[in-house]
Amino acid sequence: MIIALEIKQKIIDVADIRFRRYGFGKTTMAEIAKDCSMSAANLYRYFENKEQIGVEITLKCLHQKEKMGAAVLQREGLSASVRLETFFLEILRYTYDVCSNAPHLFELVAFISEEHQQIVQQHQASLHGFISQILTEGVRTEEFKIDDVASKAESILIATIRFYYPPLVVMNQLRLEDLERSVKNVVCLLIRGLAKH
Repeated sequence: MIIALEIKQKIIDVADIRFRRYGFGKTTMAEIAKDCSMSAANLYRYFENKEQIGVEITLKCLHQKEKMGAAVLQREGLSASVRLETFFLEILRYTYDVCSNAPHLFELVAFISEEHQQIVQQHQASLHGFISQILTEGVRTEEFKIDDVASKAESILIATIRFYYPPLVVMNQLRLEDLERSVKNVVCLLIRGLAKH
């Protein structure tokens, strides 16, 4: 079982490299098998098609973004306001980096997200959970006054989608510095609405 998992991971890693270089659409299962030094028949024992491999790579990409978000929650000495801004800055930087430096990977993630909506929903749920934790912390420290944390976290996700949803991040071809400035402005407005008056 362990060997099978290792082989699957090798296939995912090798396919990731090929997808980043040539694109998902231009890659065949035969090419992935050749890169893995195995027969196409053997490759099909682990994955029915390249879309299944694409799903695994997309999940890896989204989980990396979630790990960055979770790391912000673990940083000590941040107020809830600063933590909220830092959270979205880190998410933006990761998304921007993928979109700018790995355009074929961005295309893959966009395609898989469109075809497998449950992946997007799970990712949204993770982000919602992180924001809820930050808001709860702000309520506990009396930095924020919020009656319904879950509802406010949902509203914040909607208000900030421009900074974490890849197609919107690259839509106007803005520089990272411009997007970072926009993040700070938007989060500042949100914090004013959340603050105790």
